[in-house]
Amino acid sequence: MTNRKGQVELAKEDLIKAVNQVLGIVRRNGRSRKVGLALVLMVLLGGRSSVRNAAETFGLDYANLLEALGELHDAWRDYLEVLSGLVKGEVAVIIDDTVDHKEYSRGRDVSPHGNYWIYCHAHGRFERGVQLLTVAIVDLSTGRTFMVGAFPYAVRKMLDLGMVNEFKTKIEMAREMLDVLKERFRVSRVVFDSWYWSEKLVKDNVVSELKSNRRLLRVESARGTLEEVEGHLRVGDLPPGVYYADLTLGGQAITVKLLVWEYKRDSGSHVKYLYTTDLSLSEEEIEEAWRMRWEIEKLHRDVKALGLEDSSFWRRERLQGYLAIFTIMTNVVRELVGELNLRSVEAFLRFVERL
Repeated sequence: MTNRKGQVELAKEDLIKAVNQVLGIVRRNGRSRKVGLALVLMVLLGGRSSVRNAAETFGLDYANLLEALGELHDAWRDYLEVLSGLVKGEVAVIIDDTVDHKEYSRGRDVSPHGNYWIYCHAHGRFERGVQLLTVAIVDLSTGRTFMVGAFPYAVRKMLDLGMVNEFKTKIEMAREMLDVLKERFRVSRVVFDSWYWSEKLVKDNVVSELKSNRRLLRVESARGTLEEVEGHLRVGDLPPGVYYADLTLGGQAITVKLLVWEYKRDSGSHVKYLYTTDLSLSEEEIEEAWRMRWEIEKLHRDVKALGLEDSSFWRRERLQGYLAIFTIMTNVVRELVGELNLRSVEAFLRFVERL
């Protein structure tokens, strides 16, 4: 029991330290400590993690909190300073996307809150919401994963309606993020799925996946048995093994190391077509890098468990500020979950409510 009490006190101290650190980022825009605390602790409040709930809980003006959020749209850049102080060694960057669901939203096209119809792969149907580009880094020396940011994707119709000032594809957004991260971290791997096949992203040190219908220009077995691959034109035609393959990327041909990886689940045998632009990687290293992608799926689950989907905003910069707060606090909470030996973010929220 004594050990448990000591563990709780240590977690409290770490929470206070982390909140003050985040508070420093929030207050760079001249906001009061109380406003900053309301925004930071909004994530831990019981009920909906909404700005209105935070305003009522802390006795603050709702409009003032919204204005403060709008000033935090670029706070993720300030947070990178904090992360670069924590992570000194090499990192893997994971790029993915998720849907910020807004089930209550209605409309045929884009709503005034910037919600639109998007296909959700998790649910297998079109749903209302906002697609978010999500970026995380894995500290390769410690195995710790940190969410860098969640960035709302604006469909072209929003530009036509004057809701945003510019339109960027997810590929362009991801490229910009990578360039920023490479200035601050020692990036040794970049991991993303097959949807990000582009000459803007498929460069040095990438580990990713190919669709089975991707055409091959040339292929040879990395083990020297040429006869087993002769005549194959698509990735899906290849038997399990390791290959060197030439593919068309943009207007040129590139050579990748291709791993056709067969694995079993309860539902039967499945095949992944993994590739890397780093031809020196072993089969085991390719698999290990690909498994890191699961870390960002865990982050998606945790940030939604904290209430990410509880608010919508008329102005884009407020949504970006809201996402920045959630990104930072998700990392804080995940660290505390580990310290307290809890099983999940949901368990941590119940823990906070009890105490």
